[in-house]
Amino acid sequence: MHEEYSEEMNLASLEMERLKKSGALLNEDNVTELTEAAALESGKTIYNNNCIACHSADGGGLVGPNLTDDYWIHGGGIKNIFKVVKYGVPEKGMISWQTQLNSNQIQEVSSFIISLHGKTPAAPKAPEGEKWEEQADKEL
Repeated sequence: MHEEYSEEMNLASLEMERLKKSGALLNEDNVTELTEAAALESGKTIYNNNCIACHSADGGGLVGPNLTDDYWIHGGGIKNIFKVVKYGVPEKGMISWQTQLNSNQIQEVSSFIISLHGKTPAAPKAPEGEKWEEQADKEL
């Protein structure tokens, strides 16, 4: 009986690791910002393939808001950005990406978006929203 229990626990542990790697357990409540070069490069690729039409290649904003300044319509920080990418903002024309990107990819592109902060875009759109300062009580 002890052997069976141990085997089941090992299987459960392996399954938990598989779920973590797949991003199935990742959501807007537990997401963290990625800073590794490979993750940011992947996020940049996702951004270039999906986001530049509305936010421009340099993040300065077109139809969508400027992603390089201190102002955020729906809050800045990894948790808020992840949430906006995942669920979209239909009333503003931003689609939900959760059916096209997995949670790991949403984390990567959200982290890349954060890396755009402070850059100088060629033709920045005027600030929109409220000035964002990273504080745990402001997220979500």
